Amino acid sequence: MSTRLSLFAALLLVACGSSEAAPPPQTAAPVQAAPSDHYSGHWRGLAEVTSAMPNAPTEMDIDATIVDGGGQCGTFEYGAIGCSGTWTCTSGFGQPSLIVQESVRFGHERCPQGGRVELRATNDPNVLEFHYTNAGITAHGRLNRSQM
Repeated sequence: MSTRLSLFAALLLVACGSSEAAPPPQTAAPVQAAPSDHYSGHWRGLAEVTSAMPNAPTEMDIDATIVDGGGQCGTFEYGAIGCSGTWTCTSGFGQPSLIVQESVRFGHERCPQGGRVELRATNDPNVLEFHYTNAGITAHGRLNRSQM
C-alpha cells in the first residue's frame, strides 16, 4: 500500500511541477482610427466671403466644434459677424466631404437661416476646407484643428 501511495505522490509532483512555460499574455490589437476622426474636434479658421448684400463682410472668422453623434453634429460661431448656432449633419462622417445644415440660434439679423456648409477632408488631418452657401452668400476658407 505504501508503494502505491508513494507512486501516486510522485505522479502528483510531476504533474504539478510541469516545466511547460505559460503562454505569453494576449495583447490587444491597435485601435484603428475611425473615418470620423478627420472631422471630429475643435476647428478655427478664416473664410473669404462673396455676397451681393450691401455692406456684407469680406471675411469671416470661424470657430466650430464637430462631434460624430448623428443628427446635430456640431456648433459654430462666426465671431466678427456675430452669429452662432448648430450644425446638423446631412452626410456621413466617413465621406470625403461632410455636409451640414446650419441652424442660427443667435444673430438672426446678421446671418440668414439655413446655410449649407461643406467641410472637405484634406491630406492633412489637422486641416479642413470650408465652403458655405446661403441666400446669395458664399464663403471659402480653411479650418485648422485647435484646442478649445
